[in-house]
Amino acid sequence: MHLYQGEAERRSDGQKVSYTVDRVQPDQIEEFKAFQAGISESLEDPASLQPLTDEEIQYVFDGGGIVIAASVEGKIIAVRVLLYPGDDEENLGRDLELSYEEQMKVVHQEISLVDTDFRGNGLQQILGKVIMQEMKFSTSYFEHLCCTVSPSNIPSLKDKFRQGMFVLDVKEKYGNVPRYIFYMPLKQKLFIDKDSYIFIRTDKLARQKDFFNSGYVGVGLNQTKLGTWMVFARLKESV
Repeated sequence: MHLYQGEAERRSDGQKVSYTVDRVQPDQIEEFKAFQAGISESLEDPASLQPLTDEEIQYVFDGGGIVIAASVEGKIIAVRVLLYPGDDEENLGRDLELSYEEQMKVVHQEISLVDTDFRGNGLQQILGKVIMQEMKFSTSYFEHLCCTVSPSNIPSLKDKFRQGMFVLDVKEKYGNVPRYIFYMPLKQKLFIDKDSYIFIRTDKLARQKDFFNSGYVGVGLNQTKLGTWMVFARLKESV
């Protein structure tokens, strides 16, 4: 039984085709690697993506996470990955200064990749919902959802905000390149203080850092003719 079934428009010929979403199996690991490599090579800004290493891929397929893919006639057209970092030094719970016990409850949203021929169909968002549901069906252990996104990767930034995630910080990661650190509690509901909105351009990272340090978080994007702005606000625990 498939995790999800849908229909997408293929950009190259305008045809609508059916796709299915399933867990990627260990015997598909080479197909997964090839798909990731192909997407990486097609990017205008390679620095906007931090691909999974061979070690990370093997770790996930050995049970350290979840990999799902959308496929058309058996060919992968999109993938999404969750990784359970445990006590790995790259656990983003460290960046958020969580206790060691809480770090063990962190799950990372890793790469989300879509074939260029199928972009514009909302596959990134669909797979995001499916993979989170799959994790909830599998375990109730994890409490902290984290990920990093390049400030230049607008589609991924929008994807994270649509999921209800917040930006808690911007740091240099993965070879000293800037990355937003996104976070969402999995067992707690947080609310935005609508009287605290502030807009800062996405290219003003030092200015943004000041607001992160002052207790503000990123809650959305606002794109205008004058540029792209990160929407900041304070959070509260009740309406």
